[in-house]
Order: sequence, then structure tokens, then C-alpha cells
Amino acid sequence: MKRAGREHFSPRTRLAYLTVPKMRILIFGALIACGFGVILGRLYLEQVRSSAEYREEISRQSVRRIRIPSRRGKIFSSDYKLLAGNSSECNLLFYPEEMREGGRRSKTVQYILTAATAVTKAAGRPVTLTRKDIEQHLNYRPGLPLVVLRRLAPDELARALECARQFRGIDIETDQTRIYPEGTLASQLIGYAQAENPKQARDRGDFFYYVPDLAGRSGLELAFDRLPESEDSPDAPLGLRGLPGYSLVLVDHLGYVRQNLIEKIEPRHGNNLVLTIDSRAQELAEQVLRGVRGAFVLLDADNGDVLAAASSPGYDLGQFTPIVRADYYRELMKNPDRPMINRVLWAYTPGSILKPLVALAFLNSGISPDDRTVCDGASEIGNARIRCAAWRSGGHGSLDLCGALAHSCNDYMIEHSQVVGFGPILEVLESAGIGRKTGLEISERSGVKPDSDYKKRLYGSAWNRYDTALLSMGQGIITVTPIQAAVFTAALANGGTVWKPHLVRAVVDGAGNSLRERQPEVVSRLKTSPEALKVVQKGMHDVVNTYDGSGREARVEGLEIHGKTGSAEVGSRENMHLITWFIFFLTYENRTYAGSIMVEEGRSGGRSCAPLAAEFLRRYLLKEE
Repeated sequence: MKRAGREHFSPRTRLAYLTVPKMRILIFGALIACGFGVILGRLYLEQVRSSAEYREEISRQSVRRIRIPSRRGKIFSSDYKLLAGNSSECNLLFYPEEMREGGRRSKTVQYILTAATAVTKAAGRPVTLTRKDIEQHLNYRPGLPLVVLRRLAPDELARALECARQFRGIDIETDQTRIYPEGTLASQLIGYAQAENPKQARDRGDFFYYVPDLAGRSGLELAFDRLPESEDSPDAPLGLRGLPGYSLVLVDHLGYVRQNLIEKIEPRHGNNLVLTIDSRAQELAEQVLRGVRGAFVLLDADNGDVLAAASSPGYDLGQFTPIVRADYYRELMKNPDRPMINRVLWAYTPGSILKPLVALAFLNSGISPDDRTVCDGASEIGNARIRCAAWRSGGHGSLDLCGALAHSCNDYMIEHSQVVGFGPILEVLESAGIGRKTGLEISERSGVKPDSDYKKRLYGSAWNRYDTALLSMGQGIITVTPIQAAVFTAALANGGTVWKPHLVRAVVDGAGNSLRERQPEVVSRLKTSPEALKVVQKGMHDVVNTYDGSGREARVEGLEIHGKTGSAEVGSRENMHLITWFIFFLTYENRTYAGSIMVEEGRSGGRSCAPLAAEFLRRYLLKEE
């Protein structure tokens, strides 16, 4: 009988049953051993073979590259008056890594706050640094010093340093704030500079801690922020902005500096500008414009140097540094006189100051300067009637070309423009630079050149005789800037050379060595002859020096002034007003000067602008008070 619950196997079958579990155990053990082998191998690779690589990576994560901004170059007038520079005052700094208190951050914050409160009170200033300010600095910029006090006067600095002796980690540095010592002088020309937005900086990715440069925002500060050639060659002269330096520091896990890894790489500081502007001429030009909206330009007629370029009203550059005050900026924007506009570079209808150029076109076309026209007060072109300035008195009577310029007669100009036609007038205007930018270093308007295609686009009609009549007296489709007016006036004075005007005479380094000097540049020549120029020059002489010349208010005893007045009607019928002008040139002590004056909403060029020219020239050249 078989026992219940048990089975009988042969010895071979029993051996097979006993071997299978052991085989499974052996295979499983082998797999576990392989797994441990892989782990051990990986550990070996990570801890032994790759340890140097990881140490280097950890080191890199602990190294901070700190940007050191350069010092911005200065801007001087031609007589070396400082127009834009950098503060000579000092800032008081705290170095957080030297002010740490034990292992608790709150103690460090309290220590810094206590020190800041003490030195601020000692300097005599209100305490503005808060615990939140300190914590924010330690969170985001623990590797950089904390600026506690800015632009300390010498007495403030002395008191602050005396108190600072009881604390560690306190130092001073030169303040980098931009300063404009002359305030409003040449404000629209100089422009302003402020700290660059790091997010917009081209080298932001090169540094862990980014301390920005001052960047030009307008005027010469913007135009000479960087020189074009410095972008292509590292050895080329720098503009006002220099090249940054840097330092490499090792920080701990909290970001505090543990060690300086290299000697500080010093920045290359920016270069200085020496302008063509004569500070005395600029100051007088701004004084004679005070109380009006207008512009005044004075050039050296023999090379194009800008000696003065005043726009009124101006604004105080001191209010734009280190940042523009919000209330002051709002005030400027709301001011109906628009002080932020540089009127020297703004385009206006020229009126009769264009007549000397139109007269050249007449002479080029064979009209004799002795030909006479009877002015009866108005000219008729088709169905239109254009008045002359003397229409109330029945006109100027019989005039030749010089008489027409002296009395600013519209009838004479209109009658001869109909004979000569549009083409010869346009040729002279183009040669004088009308409708193109002068090439000045800062942003300018090009004005509007009279053009049949332009009129077609603007009004949908072709150029006609009426347009030519308006053009002959400086009205209609044409605008010029005061700088353009001064440039073509200089050409009338110097024999026909149209110079490119310049504001900058030289770029110099900190030691005064000239790196780049301005060379006079001829842009074009007036399309005319020497004989024609002499006739027009005589007419401009009569404008000022005859008893009934339109610019007789510009006459100054001891000076031989040539000029031309102008008044242009602009605006709607309900808001009609005059843009008034006076252009002039003269030679004094072997130097030829040319200039233009424009006043918005003046009475006339002879009454609003000519007297300003006389006052300026009397005070500037004759030094009369």
C-alpha cells in the first residue's frame, strides 16, 4: 500500500528536484553580484576617475566675475570750460564678507544696520538704509560692496570715517555720478548720460555681478558714447565710454567673498571731447534769447566750426543726474514752450532769408542786377494776389536787385521768378544744402527741399507758377533749420564754399594727447559766380547799413555787418503766426563769422531778430557790457 500524502520517486528524479532550487539561487546570486559590480564600477569612475573634473566644476560654481565700470570721459568747450564731467566726491562702502557676525545671518544684518546708522548720523545725513535693503543686498549681491552713503562732501566724509573706526569692513571709493557744472549752458547740445540698463547691455552675459557704465542718452553724450572705429578695432580710440575691467573672486556657499583669485584688471577709461563751442559765445547767445522761443547759431565761416548753438528755452542738466527727477521731467514735458526741443536742429519755413540764394539764381540766369522793377504792393499770379510787405504804403516803388534785398521786396522776387522759372532756383538751393542734413555730429532734421514729386505726393497736384512765386520769397513747400541757414550764410560770406559744420574739435586722452582731430570738410560749392556773389553781398550790406534797410536794427558802430531779415507766416488761419529770422556775416580781426537767429512768434525779422544780433556782436566782439 502507498502511504497517503507521499509520492515515490526514483533516485534520478529526486536528484533533479534537489538541483533546480540551487541553480536558481546561484543564478540570482550571480545577478546580484553583477549589479553590485556595476555600482562599484560606477562609484570608482565618479569618485576616482572623475573627481578632478567635479572639483573643477565646483570651483567654477564658486568663482564670480565682477565687472568694474570705466570712468566716463569729460566734455570741454574750446576754451576748456568743463561742460560735462564726473563727480570728485566719495561714496562710503560696506564689505559684507568682512562684517559677518557668527553663523547667524540676522546678527550680520543687525551689525551692518548698526554701523550704517552710526556713520550716517555722524555724517549729518538722515538714515535711509533699512533692514530690508540690507537683506535684499545679501540675497542678490553678497559679493559686491554695499553703497551706504553717496557723494559725501569733505566735511561729511571726515566725520563718517572718524565714526567708521569702530566698525570693520568700511571703505571709500570715488563716486561715478555724471555732473554738468554749467547747468543749462548748451544743454541740448551736450545731452545727458545715465547708468545703463544691465538687461540691455551687450556684455551682460560675461559677468556674474554686473556694475553698469554710464551711457549717453542724448546730444553729444549719445553721439560720442562710442566711436564707430572702436567697434572694429580694440586699438582704436575710445569714445566717452571706456572699456570695463574685472576681478575674479572665490565665494562660499552663501555668496560671500572668500578670496581674490587674480589681481584686479583695471578698466580703460573713456576719452575726452574738446568742442568747437566758445563758452563765452554760447553764454551770450543764450542770454540774448532769454524770454523767447528761438535759436541762435554762430559759425566760423572759413571752416564750419560751430562757435555757438543756442536753443531757447533750455533745461537744467543737473536735474538729470544721477537720474532724472520725475517731477522735473513731467514739468518739461508739460511745458508748452517745449524746452527739450533743440530748435537749432528743428526745421522752419525760412521766409525772406532765402532771397539771397534766389537772387543768385536770377544772376546765374542772366538777369542784370541793374534791372529795375516797380513794386506797387502786390503781385498777381493767375487768380491769386500775393502782397509785399509795403502793400499798405503802395509798395516800394522802383528797385534793382540790391534794393530788393535791402527792402525785402516780394514783388521783385516774384516777377523775376516767373521769368527764370523753378529749375535754376532749385539748382542753387540744392548746392546750398537745402533739404539735406548738414552732417553735424548730433541728430538733426533735413528740412524740406522744394520738389515737384514731393508736392505731387503731398497734395496730389503738379508744381506750378504759384509755387515758384511762393518759393522766391521763402514760403510754400520749403523748410530749413537754423544750422542750415547759418551754413549757407557762411557760404555767401566766404566765396561760395559750403562747409560741413562741426561741434567737436578733437578727441583727447586723459593726458591731453590728441587722438582724433576734426579736419574742415567741404560739402559742396554754391552754384554761382564770384561776380554774382559780390552783388548779393552788397545787397546784404545794404540790408543793415542803409537808413531804411529791413535789418537796420542790427547795425553796430565799428562792425561791418551784412544781413538779411525774414518773416514766414505759418499755422492755420485761426492760429496764424510768424517765424522770424535774421542771417548775418561779418569779418572782424581777420576772422569771418556767419550766423542765423530764429524767433518763433516774433513781430518781424527786423524788429525781433536783428536787434538780438546787434546786442550779441557788440558784447562778443567789441566786449561792450
